[in-house]
Amino acid sequence: MEEIKQFFINIGRADVDENMQNLVSDNIIDSLDVMNLINEIEKHYNKTLEFIFKRPQNFESFASIKQMLELAMKD
Repeated sequence: MEEIKQFFINIGRADVDENMQNLVSDNIIDSLDVMNLINEIEKHYNKTLEFIFKRPQNFESFASIKQMLELAMKD
C-alpha cells in the first residue's frame, strides 16, 4: 500500500489515504487525478496500462487499485 500512497503523493494528493473509500464516486478524486495516477503507474512499472484497467471503479480505494495492479502488471 505504500507504493500506492506514493503515487498519490507524486500527483499532489497526499491527503488521500488507504482508509478512504469511494474515492471516485464521492468526488474525493476526479478524472484528472485518475489520469495522473495512471501516468504515475505507467512510469513506475515502465508499462502501459491496458484500456480495460482504466475504469473509475478500479480507483475507488487503495484495495481496488492494488487489485487492479496485481492483474494488470502480471506477465
